Amino acid sequence: MTPLTHDPVLLADARSETVPFAYHHLSETFPAQTAARLRETFPESGFTKVTGADPEKTYTMWTRPLHPAPAESVGELPTPWQEFVREVTGARYRTALAALTGLPLDPCPVEVNLWRYPPDCWLDPHVDKPGKLVTHVFYFNEPWSESWGGNLLLLGSQDPDDVVRRVTPVHNSSVVLVRGETSWHAVESARPENPGAVRLSAQVIFHRPE
Repeated sequence: MTPLTHDPVLLADARSETVPFAYHHLSETFPAQTAARLRETFPESGFTKVTGADPEKTYTMWTRPLHPAPAESVGELPTPWQEFVREVTGARYRTALAALTGLPLDPCPVEVNLWRYPPDCWLDPHVDKPGKLVTHVFYFNEPWSESWGGNLLLLGSQDPDDVVRRVTPVHNSSVVLVRGETSWHAVESARPENPGAVRLSAQVIFHRPE
C-alpha cells in the first residue's frame, strides 16, 4: 500500500457557525484518496470499552489512544494512520487550526484517539471540561444515513431534545468544536435495526496549557 504523504487537513474549506455555539464543519476533510486509505485501514483491534455514570454525563464507547502513544500498544498501527497522527500533531495542522478558530494553540498539548460506537454506545449531553480548548472529530463511516442514528447532536441546552443541529457522521466529514460554557453536545446511539453499523471516528483534542 502506498503511504500517505502528509496530505493536509482541508481546513480552508470549513463552514464556520456560531449557533448554538462556535463550531466548524467540513464536508470533505482530506483528499478523497487519503480518506479512502484511512477508512480501509481503520483499526479493529486495540480498543478498550469505557463507561461512565456520573452526575455530569453517562456514556459507553470503545476507544484506542494514538497520541501520546500508550506504553504498550496493541498491534501495529497501519501506515495511513501513522501518517494521520504525524499530520495532526505537526506544525502545519496546528497553525491552520489556530487560524480557523482564532485561538493560540502553539503551547497546547495535543491528544489523538480512535473511537468505535456499536449500537449499544452513546454519549449524554455535556459541556467539555475546561481543560479542553478545541476538539476536532473526524468521521470514517461509509455508508451512513442520518436515520441510522449515531449522529452528533449540537444542543441549545442540557435538554437532549433541544437539538439545534444534527451532524451525521458521514465518511470524510468532520467537525471542530470550540469549548465554551454553553457548548452542549451529545452522541445518540445507533439504531438497533442497523446492528452491523459501527460508528467510526478519530478525535484530536488541544488542551489548555497547564
